[in-house]
This record gives sequence, structure tokens and C-alpha cells, in this order.
Amino acid sequence: METIDNSLFPIHMGMHIVLGMLALLVFGLQFIRYRKSHHLVMAIALPCTLLPYLVDSMSFFYGLGVVEFIALILAFVLSVTVDKNKNPEPVPKQSESEQEENAS
Repeated sequence: METIDNSLFPIHMGMHIVLGMLALLVFGLQFIRYRKSHHLVMAIALPCTLLPYLVDSMSFFYGLGVVEFIALILAFVLSVTVDKNKNPEPVPKQSESEQEENAS
């Protein structure tokens, strides 16, 4: 299925798939954890770099590049505007007496 010219991507297809799925996992978990919209944008955009393996068209390849660039700009803008005010809630620390009560 590796019909794409090797000069288009600097890594092999297997490594690209692993990194794409890892990006989906990491940013997906970050979105679930913090509910910040730029994590969702990145969770969708990064695995989409795998689409040129399915569609053998240079116009699609360059169009996807433009879409990826726009997604990166959107993620940056969201992170410094909308998501800047969303602070993750710290986990409240329990005192030793509360931990002992919960343990028993």
C-alpha cells in the first residue's frame, strides 16, 4: 500500500502510522482530561496526515497540506484565546487524617 513517493514523507509508512495514532491517543486523552478545544483540533488534524496513503493524488496531497496548516493555526489561536481561560482544576489534597478515615 506504500505507493507514495518516499520523498514526500521523511519517515517510513509504518513509523508514520505509529506516530499518527500516538498523536491521536495523546491529544484525545488531553481533550478528555482538560476539555480544551485546541487538543481536539490536534487530535483530528495529526492523524489526517495519514490520508495521502489512501488517496493517490498530488492535488489531494497539497490540499491536505493547506488544511493541516490551517488546523495548526486554528489550534494556536484557540490555545491563546479561548482555552487560555480554561485552567485545569487541581486535585484537592487530603490531609493525613482524611486519608486515614477514607482507608478505614
